[in-house]
Amino acid sequence: MSTTNPTQFALLLRILHWLMAGLLLAMLFIGVTMVASLGDYHTLITIHRPLGILILVLAAIRLGTRMLTRLPAFPPTMAPVERHVATASELLLYTLFFATPLVGWGMLSAGHYPIVLFGAVHLPPILPASPGLYALLPC
Repeated sequence: MSTTNPTQFALLLRILHWLMAGLLLAMLFIGVTMVASLGDYHTLITIHRPLGILILVLAAIRLGTRMLTRLPAFPPTMAPVERHVATASELLLYTLFFATPLVGWGMLSAGHYPIVLFGAVHLPPILPASPGLYALLPC
């Protein structure tokens, strides 16, 4: 999967990048619409939950691919501080890819809500049902 001196990111990483970018934008618009339009809330939440889990799965695939793939080198003109910022921002991005869906899943679990993906497919709770814990988690 890795090459000796790549000049661009691996095809799978590029596909995952754009797929996740589209899904994250969709989640943003769904979230804004859920807040603005209570009439469509239940329809939107049935889209929101599976998309969040899909983002979590794709993040795991993306991280695995990222760890197994050699990346292109930073441009030689890039200052060391810029390299540090780029590396730190990538770490933050991956952290958010995992943390955001897990917090949503945890919030539903703590609120003792069913985590319905579609139809009869449910996810198990990842936290115990607890009103106090539910109140602590951001929504």
